[in-house]
Order: sequence, then structure tokens, then C-alpha cells
Amino acid sequence: MKKYVINGKFLADRMQGIVRYARELTKALDKCLDGDIEVTLLIPNDAKNIPDLKKIKVEEIGKHTGMVWEQTDLRKYLKKHKDVICINFCNICPLFVQPGITTIHDIMYKVNPQDYKTFRNRLSRYWHMFQYWYIARHEKAITTVSNFSKGEIEKYYPRARGKITVIPNGWQHVLEYKESPDWQERYPFLKPKEYFFSLSTLSRNKNGKWIIENAKYNPDCVYAIAGKYYETDKLDIPENVHMLGFVSDEDACALIKNCKAFIHPSLYEGFGIPPLEALALGAEVIASNATALPEVLGESVRYIDPSDFQVKLDDVVKQTIADSSYVLDRYSWENSAKKLHDLI
Repeated sequence: MKKYVINGKFLADRMQGIVRYARELTKALDKCLDGDIEVTLLIPNDAKNIPDLKKIKVEEIGKHTGMVWEQTDLRKYLKKHKDVICINFCNICPLFVQPGITTIHDIMYKVNPQDYKTFRNRLSRYWHMFQYWYIARHEKAITTVSNFSKGEIEKYYPRARGKITVIPNGWQHVLEYKESPDWQERYPFLKPKEYFFSLSTLSRNKNGKWIIENAKYNPDCVYAIAGKYYETDKLDIPENVHMLGFVSDEDACALIKNCKAFIHPSLYEGFGIPPLEALALGAEVIASNATALPEVLGESVRYIDPSDFQVKLDDVVKQTIADSSYVLDRYSWENSAKKLHDLI
């Protein structure tokens, strides 16, 4: 019987798109295993919210945490168990062990060097670029989340050609969200269907600055931005923009369901989970026409040019679009897990 292990470092990481992908795909894979392979989820000692798995075994290994765990404890395990293949869902794989399967969600660090100016960000960029190079040359197989990302990887890393399988995100996890019944008590300045909402940052890639500038152009509209944001002291935040910081899944669900439209003006995306989640929750979506977003969202959303903030969003919302089912029917964690199972 073939043996696989899943790099479970993501269970100790803060929730973000790639962590969501790893969690949901692991859970869906657990449901479609049919006894022909053996899979173990290896986790560090600071793992949290471990999913209830029926067929995938869970094993805690090592004494370290974070990247050190990944490159020492996990690597030591793989060196000892040379008959197993490691599956890595989050752009990084342990070095100098037997070839495995690694997901590269996008190669933003490679193609957008201008976005990484601090010393820490530059170190992260160099580390990820080395990983891209190593994965393209070393791994048995590579997965990614869109045809756009596949093309980008093959363009910059030709050694990856012939190795890449597209295994996209799903959206069904939003069905588990419970809308906060008292969300308006925390956000009394947001009236149902009278505000534009975004889960974003003010980092250049996510293009949160577009929302700020668009708000200045539309002073009579109300905007709310949730999530971690940077350099707000360098931006003139107008009074019609509310910076909410991190919000719970329950509040995010309520804010999405009750907004006039969900805005996602990103400059570079390998996939784009937030606008797909918003579609699944019944929101109107306005997205950037850049990179993978048109491929993923099809004709079920309205598009804006992420370089042009002089747009009247009330007019954009009036545009006719296709029903959201045309997009939602294309993606599911179950189908993605079946693709991974077939690859394995």
C-alpha cells in the first residue's frame, strides 16, 4: 500500500487563503479515501483546531514549531521513512528529502518584487523564490489553483512543465458559517444594503488603496474594510471609510450578506477565495479584471480596472451579470479532493 504524509504545519498558522485550502482539502480527501492508500497528517505540538478525520491518521511529531519544525522535525521524519511521499499544501516543502507533491498557489514573490521593501519582506521573498526553484526541479508533482497560476509557474520555471495539475479551491466551507445576529450592535454605522464591503489589506497586491481612493471619488457612499492593513498612517482615510480590523467568521458572514456589494480590487491573485465566498453567501461582487479573477469568477460578477479608481460603484452594481450558479457549480472541495486522489 502506498504511504503518504501531509505536512500539517498549516494547523498552527493564522487563517488565510492557503491555510483554508489546506484544511478543507485535507478534510475532503479524508472522505474520498477508499483504502488503496495510507495517509497520515503530521502536526507540530502547537497545532490547533485539528479536524475530525476518519481515515487519515493524525500524528504529532517533533519539539519545534513553525518553519523550524518543517525543515527539521518533518525533514527528519521523511529521512527516516523513505517509503512515504510528503504532500505540502502551502507553497513550501522540506528540503533535501525524497520528492513529494507540493502546491504553489501563485508566484507573487517572483513577479512582483516591488511589493517587498522591508528587510523581513525581502527575506521572505528570497526564501519563497528559492522554494519555487527547488520545487520545480525536485518535486514529483506540483499542484496549483488555477490555469493562470499554472501558466505563470511554467513561464518562470520551465522545469515545472509537465508536472503541474490544477486543483482549485472550493467554497462549501461558508455553509458552516453562522451569521452574527447582533452584528449591527458592533457596527452601528453600517446599515443593511447601504455599504460596500471588502476583506482586504492596504498592501499593494491586495490594492486596498483603490478602495480608499474610490471612496474619495464617491463621498456619498459608505465603505467598510475588514482585515489586516498596513501603512494607514501614510494614507488619508476619508470619513466614509470604516477600517474594521480583523473580524470573526460570523461577523464577516453577516457583513457580506448585508452589504450593497463585496469589492475585491486585487492586482494579483492565483485564485481569489474571498469573492468566491461572497458569491456563495449571496452577495453582489465587484472584482478586478486582473490575473486569475476573470477565469475563476466568470460572468457572475462585475469587473473594474484596478488601476482606475474613478468609478461610480452604484452604476457598476446595476450592470447585468450571469447567475452565480454558473460559477459556484464549477468548484467544490469534494471535486478537488478527487483530483488530488487521482493524482496520488
